[in-house]
Amino acid sequence: MTLDELTGKLDGVRPTGRGVRARCPAHSDHSPSLSIREGERGLLVKCWAGCSLEEITCTLGLTVKDLFFDALSTDPHQRREAMRQRTQATHDAEGRRLDTFRQAEQLIQSARGISIEGWSDDKLNAALNRLGTAYALLDSEGQA
Repeated sequence: MTLDELTGKLDGVRPTGRGVRARCPAHSDHSPSLSIREGERGLLVKCWAGCSLEEITCTLGLTVKDLFFDALSTDPHQRREAMRQRTQATHDAEGRRLDTFRQAEQLIQSARGISIEGWSDDKLNAALNRLGTAYALLDSEGQA
């Protein structure tokens, strides 16, 4: 099973720096407490509220074995190709993450020293929201 296939079965999915967070299907989850990311051999799944891996997979109609990449195919060529694609996807995601951080840093740098006199409340609120998001993003990675 791939990360995309698993997240397609979940609600409240949002990306994080290393994977995704979602609402845990094994309990009444109102804020995302389920962390999922790709490991070397399969998907790493953890409910921070304490649900077991078996409870989570059972609720989704899966088995723990389904989370391992080797379960995708018995053909070694297909497994190698799947691994190559996962590696490429990981590199692509890391590149997008770094681009986002660079854009956040540029936004913050460009906002220094600008005059906000004459700005409407809407324009000021929009700019402050963008800056707040940029600072939060950088802070989440310890870069702010």
